[in-house]
Amino acid sequence: MRQDERVETIAAVSSIAADLGVPCRVDEPLAPHTTMGVGGPAPCFLEPPSAPALAALVRELAGSRIGFRVLGAGSNVIVDERGLATPVISMASLHGEPRREGDLVTAPAGTLLPRLVRQMASSGLGGFEFLEGIPGSVGGALVMNAGAGGQWIGDVTVEVQAITPAGELETIRPRPEEFRYRGSFVTDRGLVAASATLRGVPDDPGAIRERVRLSRAHRVATQPLSERSSGCIFKNPDRGEPAGALLDRLGLKGTSAGGAAVSEKHANFIVNRGGTFGDILRLVETMRERARREAGVDLQLEVMIWRDE
Repeated sequence: MRQDERVETIAAVSSIAADLGVPCRVDEPLAPHTTMGVGGPAPCFLEPPSAPALAALVRELAGSRIGFRVLGAGSNVIVDERGLATPVISMASLHGEPRREGDLVTAPAGTLLPRLVRQMASSGLGGFEFLEGIPGSVGGALVMNAGAGGQWIGDVTVEVQAITPAGELETIRPRPEEFRYRGSFVTDRGLVAASATLRGVPDDPGAIRERVRLSRAHRVATQPLSERSSGCIFKNPDRGEPAGALLDRLGLKGTSAGGAAVSEKHANFIVNRGGTFGDILRLVETMRERARREAGVDLQLEVMIWRDE
């Protein structure tokens, strides 16, 4: 994007945000908003405080033909250090207390998964323990159908309040087939999830907390949770070994490029120890090339790479 176009975009988006009362930061660095810790500035960083404000913002941007990206907890994205041409809508302000009614809980899209799991455990609502330790938000989990151990958020989702590409609030009761491995109807239909209603299982709070503790302990033992990463880099292949097991067998643990390295704990994680966006992408390509050459497997990215082509 030329500098004059960038200035025009900032002016237009800032005006829309001001009219709607949506906080807008200009040339906001994205590195602090991602778990990998890399990323240059977005021309506008928008923080709608409610679902109606989000809908109005999407509607106005669509009417002005201004594209945008949506950022959840920043745990599944790697951002170019040169920055982006498109505004970024942050869902972090869409939080607040989850509302429980019987075996259902409704949570805003910006709610962090570990917080939701633990709050529901304290209230005696289980069934979400598999989400413990996933460093994402409810909205991001819906986009990716996040899960672990053969359980997925799509399995427990009853209803989603979403914003359509035209900026309309829509309530959707998704069918099971609208969720798939690392994908869902949210992306397929160009929606922005504003909240979700999930079905849990009432149980003794102490029993739920113990299952949460065990889930957390397993993640701590098998994943590099104390280091900067963006979670699993590659999707598991349709057949054969999981991506982590394959990369481990190929001897990639500890392989590095600049300040980025393949975790010694889990070979499908890249940890950032002061590396750059370029370091990380070089390491990604090294991992893919080794898998193709030595195992005949074409690994597909699970993380999203944000850069202007």
